[in-house]
Formats: sequence, C-alpha cells, structure tokens
Amino acid sequence: MAKLFINKDIAADADKMKYWLTGEDSMSFTDIQYFLDWMPSDDNRVDIEIHSCGGDCTEGYAIYDALRASGKEISCRVVGKCASMATVILLAAPLERRTAYEHAELLIHEPYIPSLKGDVTLERIQEIASGLTVEKEKMLTLYVERTGKSREEIEVQMKTESWFSPEKAIELGFISSIVPAISAKANEPIINQNPKGMAKENEVTVKQSLIDRLLAKCGYAKIEDVPAIVGKVITTSTGDELNVERDEGEIQVGDSASPDGEFVLEDGRTVVVTDGVITEIRKPASDDDVLALREEISRLASENEELKKNAKSEDDMRILATVKKAGGEPWLNKVASSHYSPAGRNTQPVVKKPENKEQPVSLVQKKLEEAREKNKKRYQKK
Repeated sequence: MAKLFINKDIAADADKMKYWLTGEDSMSFTDIQYFLDWMPSDDNRVDIEIHSCGGDCTEGYAIYDALRASGKEISCRVVGKCASMATVILLAAPLERRTAYEHAELLIHEPYIPSLKGDVTLERIQEIASGLTVEKEKMLTLYVERTGKSREEIEVQMKTESWFSPEKAIELGFISSIVPAISAKANEPIINQNPKGMAKENEVTVKQSLIDRLLAKCGYAKIEDVPAIVGKVITTSTGDELNVERDEGEIQVGDSASPDGEFVLEDGRTVVVTDGVITEIRKPASDDDVLALREEISRLASENEELKKNAKSEDDMRILATVKKAGGEPWLNKVASSHYSPAGRNTQPVVKKPENKEQPVSLVQKKLEEAREKNKKRYQKK
C-alpha cells in the first residue's frame, strides 16, 4: 500500500514559484504522476490523506482523472480541511472508501474569479459569466454523479459557501464514515505507533520539496546520502589534462569529463569527450596497425611531392587559358607552321651626312665666287 499526502494547495507547475517566494509550497498534477510512477508495479492500493483548501481547477480535475485512470484501489481520508478542488480529488475514491476524522471540515462553493484585471467591458463580463456557468455545471455534474445526491441538495450547499462537518458530509454523500480516535475504539487497528520498528515495507510518500523529489528520483533519502563527486585528473600523452568525475576505477563511456575533444592517453587509448561526457574510448593501435599507418603516411607524402612537381604555376594556367580561348591546340599548330618571312635587310652601308655647319671662307674663294656670279649674269637672257 502506498500513502499519498495531499496537504498543500493545488497549483500548476508554472505557479509554484509564486508559492515558494512566499515561503509556502503547492502540489501539482506532475507530482501525482511522479507518485504513480514511483509505485511498485505489484502495488495496487493508494491510500490518500487530504488536508488542502483546493486551488487550480484544471490541475484538480487532472489529478482526479489520473487517480481514477490508474487502475489502483483508491482510498481517501480527510484529516483536516478539504475545500474546493480538494473535494473533487476526494471523490476519486468510491463512496465506501471515503472517510474523515471527526474534527475534519469540508467546503464546496460555486466557481468564482478572485479579481478582474484590465478593462471590464460588457462583452468581457458576459464572457466571464458564460465561463463560470460552464464550470459550475461541470462541477455540479461530478458532485451529483459521485455523491448520489440530487442536484438541488448539492447546489444549496454550494451557495452557502460555509464549512460543514463530517456528519453533514455523510448526509451529502461525500464520505461514508467517520474515523474515531484510536483510544475511543479498542478494535481500531493501530497504525504506525512505532515508526522505526513498524514502518510499512512498501509505503511511498510524495516529497515535500523539489530537492527531496530529485533526491528520491536518484535513490537517496536525504542530501547526506549523496556521495561526494571526486574528480580524477588524467595527463594525456601531449601533456594536456583531462578531468573525469570518477573517484576510483577505470574511466568509462558515460563518465562526465572536460574539456570536449579527443585525447590520446599515455597508454595509447583515445578518449572522445562530447558535451561534457565521454562518448568513446578507442583502444591503442597494434604494432602492425602502426606500421601500416606509417607506410600509408609515406605513400601519401610521395604522392604529394609528385603532385607538387606536376603542379602548374599561375602564369602557366593563364597562358593555357589564353591558348584555349584562341582555339586550342589546332590554333597553336597553325601558328607554329606559318611561312611568314621578315622584310630583307639593306646590305649597303649608310653614310651619315655631316651636319651642316658654317665653314670659314678664304679671300681666293670669295673672289672665285664673285667671278661665277658675273659670268651667270652675262649669259642670262635679257
């Protein structure tokens, strides 16, 4: 038998932070899912104790549906207050397994909106009224179905919006009996009088806080049970450091490690770290593998040198492109076989004329020149 304590307000996960900021806590549909998942598969009974003033309608209906759909034998007991949506959760159990302590109190009421935000228009008021009417009808239908009472009886109690006793709860069909004090009934079974010596083997409870829930999911009862994480620093073959979160034993795939990358250890193994986790550990290569690897490296180096020798320069590539554009190899052959002959050269020496410089004139030359001029004039026709 697993015991579930619903002793907080019902709230969605998104609203839990508001409760935490005020120093309070809340319970959501997700908490109930966790509870049902944690139960042993062969445990078919859930014993619920309720001490809650209700809360979020959507979460309340979700919890009600989840409990009824679980296929478990549900029992509910009111141990303090049970109001609003907590009464809906109470009705997840069949009537014969719904009980309350003698000083418990219950309350049901019509749906309402605590406060209106923003502009209040007639259209918005009508929309809100329509939504509240649908919600009231939904709640009334559930109450009538699960209590077996008439719609009128339930509606009258909802309108009073006042707390009522376990006796009244029996009258309205919310519970079937009142649990008396242990000291008042000798035949009542004593439950958990000695918590240390008589704890029920399969009892499960919903943790009260987020840290408790996380601890339970990891298999720890309290924070002191969590083993300290010891980091192992491994020096790689290149002198780098690889940090692995492991206190003893050989490192394994799945260990948290940093930084990311591939690291060759001193023993030849290669460790691959991705996103802070070791994803692969490769064994060191054998001597044959190393020899084959070296031969392959040598072969590739030779091919690289050969490629460098046969590589063409940028000028070569530019010339080849020009030849290709002009017509390629046919054009190149045509140019190479042309009969063009250059013009013949002049074999006669060229005598350079002296520069025309004024020479001094002698007296005899001057007389001869004058005589020539006279003779010219003599023979000229008149």
